[in-house]
Amino acid sequence: MNFDKFFALAKEAGISESQIQISKSSDLSVRLFRKEIDNYSVNDSQSIIACGIYKGRFGSARTEKLGKDTFDYLVKEIIRSASFVEAEGAKELFKGSEKYHKKNTYNKELPLIPVSEKIALLHRMEEKALAMDPRVYEVSECEYSETESESQFYNSHGLKLKQKNNYFVVVLGVGVKDGEGAKSGFQVKVDSDLKSFDADAFVKKAVDEAIAKIGGVQCASGVYPTVLHRDVFGSLLGFFLGAVSSDEVQRQSSFLIGQLGKKIASSKLTIEEKPLTKNVFFSYFDDEGVATQNKYVVKNGVLQTYFYNLETARKEGRESTGNGRWAGSKIGIGFSNVFVKPGKSTFGELIAPIKEGVYITDVAGLGTGINPRSGDFSCQAQGFMIRDGKLAEPLNLITLSGNLLKMLKDLKGFDNEAELKYTSLSCADAFIKGMSIGGK
Repeated sequence: MNFDKFFALAKEAGISESQIQISKSSDLSVRLFRKEIDNYSVNDSQSIIACGIYKGRFGSARTEKLGKDTFDYLVKEIIRSASFVEAEGAKELFKGSEKYHKKNTYNKELPLIPVSEKIALLHRMEEKALAMDPRVYEVSECEYSETESESQFYNSHGLKLKQKNNYFVVVLGVGVKDGEGAKSGFQVKVDSDLKSFDADAFVKKAVDEAIAKIGGVQCASGVYPTVLHRDVFGSLLGFFLGAVSSDEVQRQSSFLIGQLGKKIASSKLTIEEKPLTKNVFFSYFDDEGVATQNKYVVKNGVLQTYFYNLETARKEGRESTGNGRWAGSKIGIGFSNVFVKPGKSTFGELIAPIKEGVYITDVAGLGTGINPRSGDFSCQAQGFMIRDGKLAEPLNLITLSGNLLKMLKDLKGFDNEAELKYTSLSCADAFIKGMSIGGK
């Protein structure tokens, strides 16, 4: 489609500068339940977002239709939304970065694998899980999904950007019973190379996780040396990264206000955002057309930067860090491809010094159990006791509570088993000097 027509219409209507973004995606989803296909769907979708400067005010528009009247609609909506802005804002849109680091992350082989093979993979996983142990009584989730997405960005300054990627997600949930108790194990894998996917190891991990939880008890309440499973630490870290947003800082709603350049965590903590890493989360430009960059967020415990978009950077006389993301009708702050530097020890070596402690493997209710302004949190948890450097009895019906900054300051180290998750965050199991555990 000729997008020059959109820019001509916008200019004719008095919009001094404009931009348009088109996002397209194709999705395949297959789910098994009790050896039958419970859901099979193929969906194509697209989203068109346009924005511009009208009489010194920023306006935006969104639609899912791309037809002969689309450009007229977008121009009118930009003018209409700009009229609701009380004060003049951005005087100009971003013209473009000096350099962009493009990479090809699209795997041509993935869509060529027949759907029948992908369905057969699910059947094999379900059969293997049910046959692996007599205590496995159900496969609650067995799903394969595949997404191909393309993003295009154009502006009235002549900037043209495009990227395309694809990936698959495999999900497996199993239930086990021993007497009256029932426990579950759950695994998710995201990648773009299906041929390298080890289905047997994936199934075994889910089943082993469920069986290990059988017979859970409550420990005595207290403060224990605590090891957080990488998924748990990653979930908590997601809230910390939300506080790194310059928008939250400027609105006085972050617990990291005034902490830039200061030591806010243990020296063992180094966090990098690396959007230019060649994987399924690669992105070389943000939603404002700014080139993304790899950067330290925390280095040896010192906060190195906040995440900025163009607006928040302008308020402080800084440059955008390439973290602009659409959030409804305005540009917000986002992040992706976050890597926490792992340690060198194995998991066994990490817990070896702990005489009596707790290993937390699962948490629930964290979304409502955390205060984003203070970093205080409390949530339900499961895990295992650690006794004399070894995993002992499983724990159930306990609570984990603390404060994000205190937790990071009490960080003693990581093991070497980092893994990139569907959340686009990679981290390892974390050893915290002491955390409050509520039990009996």
